[in-house]
Amino acid sequence: MAAALVAVLSTLALLEVHRLEVDRRDEAVRAELVTQLGAIRARLESALTEPLLISRGLVANIVQHDGIADREFSGLTSIMLADYPVIRNLTLARGTVIETVYPEAANQAVIGVDYRDRPDQWPMVERAIQTRRPVLAGPVKLIQGGTALIGRVPIYLSANAAGTQRFYGLISVVIDIPRVFAGAGIEAERLPIRLAIRGQDGLGGVGGMVWGDEATFADHPVEMDVHLPGGSWRLAGLPKAGYDTDLRLTHFLGVFIAVLLALIWFGIAHYIVSLRTARWRASESEGRYRALVETAPMAVCAHRDGEIFFVNEAAVQTLGASDADQLIGTNIADVVHPDYRDLARNRVDAVLGGGGRVPVVEQRFNTLDGRCIDVDVVAAWVMMDGEPAVLSVFTDISQRRSAEIERESLVENLRRSNEDLLQFAYIASHDLQEPLRNVASYVQLLGRRYRGKLDQDADQFIDYAVAGTKRMQEMISDLLDYSRLSSESEGAQPTDSYAVVTRVLADMAETVRASGAIVDVGRLPVVQVRPHELARIFQNLIGNAIKYAKPGRPSQVRINARRDEREWMFSVSDNGIGISEDYRDKIFAMFQRLHARDVYEGTGIGLAICRKLVQNIGGRIWFESTEGEGSTFFFTIPSAD
Repeated sequence: MAAALVAVLSTLALLEVHRLEVDRRDEAVRAELVTQLGAIRARLESALTEPLLISRGLVANIVQHDGIADREFSGLTSIMLADYPVIRNLTLARGTVIETVYPEAANQAVIGVDYRDRPDQWPMVERAIQTRRPVLAGPVKLIQGGTALIGRVPIYLSANAAGTQRFYGLISVVIDIPRVFAGAGIEAERLPIRLAIRGQDGLGGVGGMVWGDEATFADHPVEMDVHLPGGSWRLAGLPKAGYDTDLRLTHFLGVFIAVLLALIWFGIAHYIVSLRTARWRASESEGRYRALVETAPMAVCAHRDGEIFFVNEAAVQTLGASDADQLIGTNIADVVHPDYRDLARNRVDAVLGGGGRVPVVEQRFNTLDGRCIDVDVVAAWVMMDGEPAVLSVFTDISQRRSAEIERESLVENLRRSNEDLLQFAYIASHDLQEPLRNVASYVQLLGRRYRGKLDQDADQFIDYAVAGTKRMQEMISDLLDYSRLSSESEGAQPTDSYAVVTRVLADMAETVRASGAIVDVGRLPVVQVRPHELARIFQNLIGNAIKYAKPGRPSQVRINARRDEREWMFSVSDNGIGISEDYRDKIFAMFQRLHARDVYEGTGIGLAICRKLVQNIGGRIWFESTEGEGSTFFFTIPSAD
């Protein structure tokens, strides 16, 4: 009887130990989830905020110049987007009407749309205008097809005489959802947890689903807010295998029956052994959890009553300490920059008062080695050593801040460079051409008046001078022409490239007939371009193919096109003299000539103009050649569908 009583009491004790173990393990799992969600949130906030930063330079340019031309907007945007593959396009609305978009190909449908006529988009646009702050909308169904996130950035020009800022319009940054999530490391098959996100249009926990399974929010997940421009999202995370408390309890009940029968015979001895084993396992599990936190790549510190009592190695390095002992016992307020201490104190009170967590926020810390660093901080309530405490996880974002400042400086330098280029074009067209025309006129006058009256050398010198001034005029004219390529105002339109080639060949009919060239034109598509620019590309490439024919062999020129994924690839091939590999990196440079002027005439700017025009369209240009056998020039144009 006594043995049975001991067995029952032992079993009850083991059940209580098991319950405590389950609670402790669940707490450890949730603490690990907090760390993982904190890392995901930091990456996600960075990935969503960074694309909106490029709009700052554009807004500053527009405010400084009291507006912006469509062409200049496209030029600046094309350079900015080169390093941001997550951005699908940028649009500029003057007032509430979209007037320009980059890239224009595949996005023509949005031009002319008035946001007030789009009930699915107008509320977020109106919020950005009224608050005068950027907002992140979405997921949004796009007018041109597909779904994306859209950052709405309002533009207000400098105050007028009445002291009122003038609303100019909005810049919309369209962000590709799969790419931005992949860049933040949010991929379902690779995530160690089950993740879901809600908060469409920045409405937080009450918003619609953004990503994942909505059922995740009903399974008692760890939740965390993602701070966004003009709103927030709510993250929810669960272990992929779920909480297995019920499974473990069922397993324990089976063990309990066996233990109960065994304890009837073994009594107190088995109880003591089982209790010691349970305590050892609990200690081992706690050690693993502490080791996991101590070796985590993100800085972690725990503090109670304002005093730090735990830091991991990453926190030691981030805060400039030589070891953990330098930070243990330090008041957390001494680490926080004075400008942020009130904010930090309020966040700690919110954590302890609500027994939960507070969203990530940017703060500034003072390090022990005298530096001041910017950090992203998330804080949560935890139970450590039997007492409540605040667990803070933070990441040094100083390098990201420096990169943002450097990026804005580069944009400003680019703007100044463009202004210098326009000024140079003005000088070339006015200040240089006028004196050159005077020199050419007087040299030609010398030729007409004194030719044959002086010696033969004098006549030759006059011919040299006339030819030299003529070449200089041609080069200045070509340079001015090149500088104006980026300021054409005519818009792109659906263009039959076969009709363009036919018109070019008609204009070049005399050249083709005189050279005896044979031009074969294959099937060519309809593309979205400026017709005159496409004609100029073909005119230069066909003209070169005829000009550089191999002596004694009629030139054969073939023009074809084929579809390559999301673009059309055109080719112009010939059987001429070919191009040496030595000139592969030089041939598209301005005024780059491969032959003497007395052999082949021209200024050497034709291929540079081709490259500029193709780049303006959004394509690429290159060539393949075998010296002595011929060349093939390729260029691409984005498809219109």
